Amino acid sequence: MGKPSQQPIPKSLAETHASGMPQLFPESVHPGRGCLLQIYPARVNAEMIRLSSRRTLMGRDLSCDVTLEDNAASRTHAAIDADEQGYLVIDLGSTNGTYVDDEIVQDRRRLKGGELIRLGNTILKFMSSIDEEAQYHAVVHELMTRDPLTNAFNRAYLIPALEQGVLRSIRQQSGLCIILMDIDHFKVINDSHGHLTGDEVLRIFCERIRGCLRQGDVLARLGGEEFLVLVESMAIEEARRMAERIRLVISSHPFVTQAGEIPVTCSIGVTALSPESTICPTVDQLLSAADHLLYAAKAAGRNNVQAGLRDSQIR
Repeated sequence: MGKPSQQPIPKSLAETHASGMPQLFPESVHPGRGCLLQIYPARVNAEMIRLSSRRTLMGRDLSCDVTLEDNAASRTHAAIDADEQGYLVIDLGSTNGTYVDDEIVQDRRRLKGGELIRLGNTILKFMSSIDEEAQYHAVVHELMTRDPLTNAFNRAYLIPALEQGVLRSIRQQSGLCIILMDIDHFKVINDSHGHLTGDEVLRIFCERIRGCLRQGDVLARLGGEEFLVLVESMAIEEARRMAERIRLVISSHPFVTQAGEIPVTCSIGVTALSPESTICPTVDQLLSAADHLLYAAKAAGRNNVQAGLRDSQIR
């Protein structure tokens, strides 16, 4: 992506701005030192695209400075202009719109550093700093441990975190809970409104969940519309209440998307190792126990929480 001559972490990858990681980027912008990095679809070997011209065109057309392999992007979708104050992103009359940190760009928007720019299905991270190289490696590390669309941790991060959490729970007799969530009828949302809107729903879903979590709780995307929260040092009743707060914060207000307001609900299964547990389950056993309860929530009509200690079922 991008021409050879042109040659960021997440309540979402946007504090990266739209989780949890601290903002890495200063507020000041240095014209001529800005760059872009594609973070979605994820390309771990992606190169930085340096913004060395007064105008950088982005779109599907091969004549663009940044060529997007994305049918949802317009041929000349948007541009980033450099001026004496820094950088501006400008929509060029694109079909699907240009978004910065999930807010549509009506005409132009000033960039400060760390923003996520969405063109069709492609998300680029804008970086502006004296030390772009350090930012680049930090963002690439994020790509290896986080889902770039939602900035939730990915499965590769979650499995070792679960293994370590179980060992701590048994050793310290501190308890461990898993909250497994699935967005109800997500396929209908995708089929009715398109995958761009589906992606918006996934991002908003995670943003709302983060407001219910404690510092140190782990939010991960297992795949598709299924997410998991790992909480340590918590009894199952407290975890059930947390899950109920999550259910309510998801269902209480429609999600505001580019396709309009969409009501969203989720089904949740909560399982736990009690502080008194002496059984050391495998990760697969724990996930299976949570999955059993999640399907019980779906069978009960969806948009509800099912919880229970599963120690007795782990062999």
